[in-house]
Amino acid sequence: MSKASTLRFSQFLVEIGDGATPEVFMAPCGLNSRSFNRTAATNETNVPDCDDPDAPSWLERDVVSLSSSIAGAGVVADEDFDKWNAWFEAASTRNIRIKLGTRGWIGPFKCTKLNVTGNRGSRVTFDVSLDSDGETVLQS
Repeated sequence: MSKASTLRFSQFLVEIGDGATPEVFMAPCGLNSRSFNRTAATNETNVPDCDDPDAPSWLERDVVSLSSSIAGAGVVADEDFDKWNAWFEAASTRNIRIKLGTRGWIGPFKCTKLNVTGNRGSRVTFDVSLDSDGETVLQS
């Protein structure tokens, strides 16, 4: 049996573009968890059995749209939090680059959720959600 090749946490990055030409991407400090999710919205069609109309039919699905989302949570890094807050308040679209080992995706995203939580005796934390605002493409 051969052992699986795995990736360390530092090999999964969410980097925010600065909008300049050429665009520079940076991974903000503080995120202790990250997720990159891709979904397909579908339409369903109930297809009957022509030989036995009383038999259960099967659903066939057609993909009508694709979407990506990113979620993260961690500690509020004072040096980067204002960037998150300004992006959320501007309701603007920014390019995001997701790196996973040697592969990566890039696309436009909106910051759709920014929550800050504080508990006595602990550090202030936050969580953020980013939703695609167009195509997210695999980089070669």
